[in-house]
Amino acid sequence: MVDALIRVAARWGVDETVAAEFAATAATFASGVICQANGRHVNGKDTMSVMSLRARKGAPVHIVVAGPDEQDALRTLSAVLCTSKYGSSECTQSRVRCTTAVAER
Repeated sequence: MVDALIRVAARWGVDETVAAEFAATAATFASGVICQANGRHVNGKDTMSVMSLRARKGAPVHIVVAGPDEQDALRTLSAVLCTSKYGSSECTQSRVRCTTAVAER
């Protein structure tokens, strides 16, 4: 199992576009993905569940991945939340603030 604490970089937070990309990307991996934010734990492979986190820009999202391709999945999913291709003008600064402290358990 690996996990990371990621700060949302997209201007509007985890909206339907970011949630859909995150869930679709998570579904390509065999590993299980759990996202935690605002006191909620959800299945990272379900768009509506990810949207229900209501994570705004700058909010921390804890991603937990367990399975055979967990390292690749965590790297890829972290990038979805860390990059600001959804309208943010602070793409470079957001990447600097992004914390991807990966810890194996």
